[in-house]
Amino acid sequence: MGDAGDDIDDLDALVAALPAGAAELVRAADALIRTVDPQVVRVVWPHQRTVGYGVGRRKGSEHYCYLAVYGDKVNLGFNHGAVLPDEGRRLDGTGRSFRKLALRGPATFDDPGVAELLRAAREERLRSLGRT
Repeated sequence: MGDAGDDIDDLDALVAALPAGAAELVRAADALIRTVDPQVVRVVWPHQRTVGYGVGRRKGSEHYCYLAVYGDKVNLGFNHGAVLPDEGRRLDGTGRSFRKLALRGPATFDDPGVAELLRAAREERLRSLGRT
């Protein structure tokens, strides 16, 4: 998992504190992200109920997506989602940069457009950082 090391203990700590439905969504989203990007760097903040994913550990510049848990709801956010191709109009938000996708259930991960967004977000970060 890149240079972040194995943050599985922190992910377990986060998941253990969540309602069952939210925990299932976090695990499924984490698995999808790590499948789409096997080199992803994962940083877990259990106290904030968030998980960041990127091409490095720096949240502000290297992360391209995140999971945020609010009660039993989970959002998959994209740090630079405003510039991503989103023909399926999956993303919500009107800000200058961030966009999110509310994870409504396991079927969300069957939508190939979600994996496409993750790939596009990773590529956007690599291009932006001059790493392609």
